[in-house]
Amino acid sequence: MLRYFEMWNTGDSVVAGEVLHPEWRDHAHPEITGPGDVQRAVEHVRAAQPDLRFDIRAVLSEGELLAAVGEVSRGAGSAATVSSLVWLIRVRGGLLAEMWTYRRDERA
Repeated sequence: MLRYFEMWNTGDSVVAGEVLHPEWRDHAHPEITGPGDVQRAVEHVRAAQPDLRFDIRAVLSEGELLAAVGEVSRGAGSAATVSSLVWLIRVRGGLLAEMWTYRRDERA
């Protein structure tokens, strides 16, 4: 699972074919299905936002379900924007199959 987020940090989109199930679904981006679409999305997003960074702080797992807590940052220094997120991920056959993304409420 960490390789998925590192793929977005490095732009090494080949990883998509190694960690994603052929029927991959990201419920936050339903137009992107399967490893090939993710590979193209990584290349497109990294070209447009080379400073995009995913930092995973904690991972919980039980059976086929994973939860990752972390941040996504864009920009650098005082101009940086940071969003705290939680990703819920379903694993099938050892590969990431589905993902849901939720914004964390920092006031809680």
